[in-house]
Amino acid sequence: MSTKTIDFHAHHIGVDAVERIRDEGAGHGVRLVTDQAATRIEVAGRPSGQPLFPRLSDVEARLSWMDAERIDVQLVSSWMDLAGYDLDGPDGAWFARVQNDSVAALAAAHPDRFRASATVPLQRPDLAVRELRRAVTDLGHEAVQIGARVNDLGLDDESLDVFWDAVEEFGIPVTVHPGGSDVPERLRRLFLNNLVGNPSETTFAAAAFLLGGVLERHPRLRVMLVHGGGFVPYQIGRLDRGFVAAPPAVRPRGAFGPRLLLDRLYFDTVVHDDGALRYLLDFAGPDHVVLGSDYPFAMGLDHPVGALDAAGLDRPEREAVLRGAGLLGEVSGASRSIPSAPPLRARG
Repeated sequence: MSTKTIDFHAHHIGVDAVERIRDEGAGHGVRLVTDQAATRIEVAGRPSGQPLFPRLSDVEARLSWMDAERIDVQLVSSWMDLAGYDLDGPDGAWFARVQNDSVAALAAAHPDRFRASATVPLQRPDLAVRELRRAVTDLGHEAVQIGARVNDLGLDDESLDVFWDAVEEFGIPVTVHPGGSDVPERLRRLFLNNLVGNPSETTFAAAAFLLGGVLERHPRLRVMLVHGGGFVPYQIGRLDRGFVAAPPAVRPRGAFGPRLLLDRLYFDTVVHDDGALRYLLDFAGPDHVVLGSDYPFAMGLDHPVGALDAAGLDRPEREAVLRGAGLLGEVSGASRSIPSAPPLRARG
């Protein structure tokens, strides 16, 4: 049987979600705003960084693109500009429900082509757990997407442990994706908020996992970092050095150096450079690299499978990446088993 090609990094905002925001959102701090014929979603008074362009919702266009690009299945998430971490807990929970219902509807309408990844109100970990449970057990979501931070809270904060406990319970992977709304104006010049800011935020998140003890307290976590893991593959030596050289006041909290924890991390292929992709594969191993497109955003890969071909992967490497490193169950819908903790071993 041929390998199913899974795109692990794709975004969708359904027409049904937009309609619910129009009808119900004002009471939850979420509304549609139109300026110069462009409609954005405003969350807690902050408009989304980009407008609602048609390809975010156009399912037929998405399927046509997937067919043309040899992608069998997309793991579909909402858009991190809509994480809603600035909302209070109940409003954030409402907004997450809207997005999860919409992504689940897409997966239910095309079960052979789409898998669903949940959104949760991580500003309230207790409500995040409740919505994650609903998304997984009631709606069939098979992953969860979170921001690289929760406003000013790093992902190593121990208040989030109850959420990591739930993720381990369900045995689903976590996708860490930066959101770009609340960045200073100096970073918006030259598109730096995206070009530099996004991989930087991902690197901060990865460092929180590697140095903050999260992966040791929660050994069954499997964390996928978008955009090739930011700067982690190139700077793992610096993180390792900091593990032993940091002053006592800011000493890392874990017992193991970052390099020994790399098997807990996975990386997508959205790096836009053949040499960088080849380096990522050598660094992480093909069993820890998954295909990504970032569809339908302009900074995504136009030809994600073609990027693998250009990087010169051999057949076993290529098949490992295309099938998604085993992060999801079989595309046929086999029941999910909770993974055991992988042994600590160095990579890179």
